[in-house]
Amino acid sequence: MEFKKDHLFNDNIRSENSYSVVGYMEGKTMFMGKIPLFFNKEVKKNSAYFLAQTMLGSCSEDKMIWRLWLTIENKVASKSKVPTTFFIDFHSTRF
Repeated sequence: MEFKKDHLFNDNIRSENSYSVVGYMEGKTMFMGKIPLFFNKEVKKNSAYFLAQTMLGSCSEDKMIWRLWLTIENKVASKSKVPTTFFIDFHSTRF
């Protein structure tokens, strides 16, 4: 999955290190532990985005619902550094 900075935030801060993103995935259909995500920030021309590569665990279910947890912190605008955490559910199918 790829999340572009402009899709997550609507601001004019151009600092290279203004945001931090951490996250993990876990099975919602069947809990199989937490799969950590390690994000790298990529900057190309005037856009910045965070990218993480991961693999899903093998499950006995043919269809699985996964939950992706993301925590985003604006290190410049938030003096108290209050992070924003949200989740996205997505499906996978074994072929």
